[in-house]
Amino acid sequence: MTAPPEPGNRVALFHCMVLMRRFEEEVLRIAQDHPYVGRQHLHIGHEATGAGVVSALEAGDLFHTNHRNHGYLIARGADPGRALAEIMGRKDGLNGGLGGPWHLCDRSAGFQSTSAMVGGSVGLAVGAAFGLKTQGSKAISVTHFGDGTLDEGICYEALNLASLLALPVLFLCENNAKEGQRPSSMLAAKVLHDVPDALQIRSMVVDGRDADAVAATAAEAVAHVRGGSGPVFLQADLERWPGSHQTTPEFPTGVTDLSLAWEEDRIEGPHAEWVRDHDGLRAYAKKLLADGTLSQDQVLEIDRGVLAGIKEARAFAEASPYPDPSRLLDNVFA
Repeated sequence: MTAPPEPGNRVALFHCMVLMRRFEEEVLRIAQDHPYVGRQHLHIGHEATGAGVVSALEAGDLFHTNHRNHGYLIARGADPGRALAEIMGRKDGLNGGLGGPWHLCDRSAGFQSTSAMVGGSVGLAVGAAFGLKTQGSKAISVTHFGDGTLDEGICYEALNLASLLALPVLFLCENNAKEGQRPSSMLAAKVLHDVPDALQIRSMVVDGRDADAVAATAAEAVAHVRGGSGPVFLQADLERWPGSHQTTPEFPTGVTDLSLAWEEDRIEGPHAEWVRDHDGLRAYAKKLLADGTLSQDQVLEIDRGVLAGIKEARAFAEASPYPDPSRLLDNVFA
């Protein structure tokens, strides 16, 4: 396992973001090479939000995510080889190959479950928060979901209950809604955080592309929740990656080239605007170069190290056998 980034360690934060990006790109390659793997929901373009929030958490905190789950598991330290094996349905996967990409979880990394049902992670997180509070634990519960989840009844009910009981839960909404774009939020309220505001839940809004801003805002939000002051609704605003809802595995913005952080004149193609203005990973590399935290060689060295690790992770996953068919009904309740 790779340890999650520690608060204030900007190099570790960048490393985490690179790891998340390269992992998801490898998932795309695996889906291209192994058609049975099927459709994937990737976290590309959301790395600044994911790594920034994870940097504010402690080991005992519980995380509940949705179908776009890979990035958060990797950021919190789940083993990339076992995660890829799970996505490929192999025996040595995080869940023995029985959970698959939309439900893979790792309790050692704080993920008791993940839910592909829209809104499922919200209800689970509030239940976990109730349990933590009842036990007198200082740990908090986190739920990650997209803007469209606020259309679901369970989201309103969960927010209301969390507010009434002052539960230790962080509601993390990744908002990439765009008017006229589907799928996207169909909420009547034009400002998403109007809903938690009406329920007396503290809301905070941050640019989800800015890793430093997310880390600082998440630290403030987590301190509020952990301090017993009730839930927080953290809205991270993002611009959707052009491949976010693809039906076939493709690289619409190309395989990430970190040298574009200092060679911007080479940014081209139909989605050049997204790469130039909305890719938080490229933006953070550029920022760390500008303030002298990293050099160009160090950026590339970090990337090479991550790519070597991902290569090993894929080799581990592909060497893993498929589960024995006799295990098909293991853990089935009825």
